[in-house]
Amino acid sequence: MKKSILQIFKETISKMIKNNNNNSTSKMENKQETLQTMKFSRDLDKNIHILQSYLGGSDDLLIRYLEISTVPGIRAAVVFIETLINQNTLESSVLAPLTQGLGQRTVEERVYLHSHIDTLIERMLSNSSIFPIHQVKDAVEEILSGKGILLIHKYPTALSLSISKDAAREYAEPQTEKVVKGPQQGFVEDIATNISILRKKIKSPNLVVKELKLGRETRSEIRVAYINHIADPSIVEEVFRRLKRIDVDGVIGSSVIEEYISDAPTSLFQTTLYTERPDRTQAMLLEGRIAILYDGSPFIIIVPAIVSDFFNGIEDYYQVPSFANFCRFIGYLGGFVLTFLPSIYIAITTFHQEMLPTALALTIAGARAGVPFPAFVEALIMELAFEALRQAGTRLPTHIGQAVSIVGALIIGQAAVEAGLVSSAVVIVVAITAIFSFTMPYSNFSLSLRLVRFFMMALAATLGIYGIMTGALLVALHLISLRSFGVPFMIPFAPLSLQEMKDWVMRFPQWAITERSPHIAKENMKRKSKKLKPKPLKDEERREL
Repeated sequence: MKKSILQIFKETISKMIKNNNNNSTSKMENKQETLQTMKFSRDLDKNIHILQSYLGGSDDLLIRYLEISTVPGIRAAVVFIETLINQNTLESSVLAPLTQGLGQRTVEERVYLHSHIDTLIERMLSNSSIFPIHQVKDAVEEILSGKGILLIHKYPTALSLSISKDAAREYAEPQTEKVVKGPQQGFVEDIATNISILRKKIKSPNLVVKELKLGRETRSEIRVAYINHIADPSIVEEVFRRLKRIDVDGVIGSSVIEEYISDAPTSLFQTTLYTERPDRTQAMLLEGRIAILYDGSPFIIIVPAIVSDFFNGIEDYYQVPSFANFCRFIGYLGGFVLTFLPSIYIAITTFHQEMLPTALALTIAGARAGVPFPAFVEALIMELAFEALRQAGTRLPTHIGQAVSIVGALIIGQAAVEAGLVSSAVVIVVAITAIFSFTMPYSNFSLSLRLVRFFMMALAATLGIYGIMTGALLVALHLISLRSFGVPFMIPFAPLSLQEMKDWVMRFPQWAITERSPHIAKENMKRKSKKLKPKPLKDEERREL
């Protein structure tokens, strides 16, 4: 059977994409092979250029040039990552001894030390923990671990310096993304500390950190982090373009930045994700996402974002896949109940009583016998009352806020039923809706659905089930039309991708998730080997061991 022109065209495009991915992978592998074997030369500038090229040109990669005061002087440089080292240790243990410690030496001794570098290092850095490094790859690993690298002109050996920060607990406990099983580590308000945490999570030379200043008056510090060979270059470029076009007097928080860079600024649904957990940020960066850090906020903006991000908690990856899938099912069910349950109650009790079993219909009718308001009004009263209690509980001190919300809801609901203002059925509906609203891991998407719920209630009171169907169709069309930095917001549902559902909808085992999403990462699609599924040893293999 002959192939159609469309099939031939699709196969050609697929081969081109596959070849492009293979070329990108081979280039990256060649770069890694070169790094594995490269050694330092006697040229200081060349050695610095090599380290800069392999560390991605990040803005927090600093170079301190100095001249060792021998006769004649020797050019040298210390290469380090600013957020990982202790500046005081660098100044007192390295820079001061090399630049000022020879001031009391005689000219003859300084001439001698000029030609005996090993003796010079031994005498001047006797208080520092140093060891020689000959290969570039070892120096890169040392820099990413928080060490400094001392390079000396005409000396083909680099020296590793122990100038890293003390191992202090410089992070906070997450407040909005708590987990039972997993690290209790969260970002803080200091941007340098947050970058340090990310650097310790991802010790890769491909992790790039760029710095920006926003606000004519505030000059707020922004850092953009991404992994060079994974993130889509076009998305990275778009992120910087949107950030640089923010021309305002001041930026007072990360949420302000979200408003300026959003694809749909007037939509109820956010197209950016925020997190205060380093492990979640680490996972997002490894998928090809981009992190935006703001100095003064513990919340990190992640772009691009998709709808499934708001239903998947980081704790899913600290549980077995079966339990994680059950939790995700509860989250998706919670989103449906939050959006549609009150409107379904209004539509059935107002227009479609025949849909209920006779006994249930009589029970609801009996409960509403003395209520002076229609179903829409009584549901609206209870929903607004509960929202007011929720807001009050949020703003009260923690130790009394939850008690006020729970006790207040019970008292007001019981009093309203006894006074005949609302029926007991609507109190149950509102309570179930409130409970399911807390099953979603991220409150910002839950807030969007809470607002959509009132729109659905109005349509149900007007058109019944047909109004709910119309509203659901409008919301679905709106979600499908959304983009986050050019990435469809509704993937893997629209466009449908069964491969991407392995991780974003259902929690497959880690060994089954082998590729990244082609919608987010255009290069380096391979995440891991495809032969990682654990297998029990056979009897023959056990005997051989």
